[in-house]
Amino acid sequence: MKVPISGVGLALAIVASLAAHANGQQYDSSRPAGGPFTPVAILNAPFTADATTNITERFPDGGAHHYKVAARYYRDSQGRVRAEIGTPSGPYVVVATSDPSTPVHLFYVLDPPARTYRTVPGFIAAVLFNGEGRAVLPVTKVCFQNLPPVISNVPDNERLKAVNARRSPDLGIVIESHRAGAIAVDYEVTNIERDEPRAELFEVPADYRMVRGSHDDPLVGFGHWQSPPCKR
Repeated sequence: MKVPISGVGLALAIVASLAAHANGQQYDSSRPAGGPFTPVAILNAPFTADATTNITERFPDGGAHHYKVAARYYRDSQGRVRAEIGTPSGPYVVVATSDPSTPVHLFYVLDPPARTYRTVPGFIAAVLFNGEGRAVLPVTKVCFQNLPPVISNVPDNERLKAVNARRSPDLGIVIESHRAGAIAVDYEVTNIERDEPRAELFEVPADYRMVRGSHDDPLVGFGHWQSPPCKR
């Protein structure tokens, strides 16, 4: 029997409330608003989709490195969200759910190979799955190189305009963006299906064990682009 995430380990959960809609507000650069982990849960708009980020890093000698990051998004009619990103050591899966009695969101990382789960701050979900021209390149399962936003401390619409972002009005997410420069980032959401995802995608399987950050199971780390990634 699977256990709904909203009822698992609440007393131990690290909870984070994503920022309110940023129209007219200053932008918190740690909490992008273009991905599926929106500031406010979007109800009655279920979908599944693929998200692809292509990164081209050009060097002064004319050489270049190309990277491709693939992700999968799910959202149900209750506004619960699941997103998966491929990493060199397996999938990194984040699920967000809400407790009806409180305005906060609860965020969990599931580790299918290890059959474990743990709580994480909400900004991790927002940064990893952003859609705003920010490249987040997986180095290992819990280590990512992070390219900061083009501009910070501005309202959402200015930041999205700077990366030529196109939003889906009904889904409330960025479905396409392009960032030019020495590190070019092209982001696209495709294969959008508006059917209701399976409920178990937003649940912790009963045989998963809750863990906390440790030397063997560290919390996710971010390293700045072109720096030693994710110092522990």
